[in-house]
Formats: sequence, structure tokens, C-alpha cells
Amino acid sequence: MAKKTKDMKLFKLSCKDIGSEDCGFSITTHTAEEVKKALFAHANYAHPEKLKGMTEEQKQGMSNKMNEILGR
Repeated sequence: MAKKTKDMKLFKLSCKDIGSEDCGFSITTHTAEEVKKALFAHANYAHPEKLKGMTEEQKQGMSNKMNEILGR
């Protein structure tokens, strides 16, 4: 197992962070892009009905909100 150093930054995001109060899913990884990819994959699996009802602009807005939370 790799040893963590003080300068290793972790990124964390949850469904609750982007407005899904009824879901406890969260992801923590070493890159913001991995976090976003995992959260979108989770949303496709666990919340397909919410994504199907979203326009591309709304999905982009969700992505922008993730970037804001992750400090990008």
C-alpha cells in the first residue's frame, strides 16, 4: 500500500454536495477529474431517472457546480 505524504491532496464530493439530499454516496480520490467521473458514473447507475430528465445545459451546470466545489 502506498504511503501518504502531507502534500498529497485528496478531492471529495458527494451526491448531497450537488443537491441529492436522499443519497449518502461520496467519493474521495487524488484528482478532481476522477471524482467527477466517479460521481457521474454513480448517478448513471443509481439515479438514471434524474439524469434522463436533465437537459445538456443542466448536466453542464452540474459539472460546473462540481468544479466549483472541488476548487477548479
